[in-house]
Amino acid sequence: MKSTGLDDAQLNRLWGAVCLFGGIFFLLWALSWINASVFNEDLQNHCEDLRTASFPVEKSCTHEDGSAEGANGVLFDGLFFGSMAAGVACLGAALVIEGAQRKRP
Repeated sequence: MKSTGLDDAQLNRLWGAVCLFGGIFFLLWALSWINASVFNEDLQNHCEDLRTASFPVEKSCTHEDGSAEGANGVLFDGLFFGSMAAGVACLGAALVIEGAQRKRP
């Protein structure tokens, strides 16, 4: 009986992690969209080298001196893709445990 309780606790923690990482992912996606669509909307008016990306949403401008304006930071992109990967990994682990629990008599 103890192992079933332990499995349930592990499963609950995994589902919690899936929700946490999914929430971080969608929050960062929303912040990226707000940055590109609200704060950097006028970049096309004063930038010759405008670059856009759709995943995550980004609108940036590279100036002649090599500096970038409006781009997502490396830390932001790392958190964005890291939360997505961690969420998928936790979801996969939760589904495997669910499947193993259902096969037990």
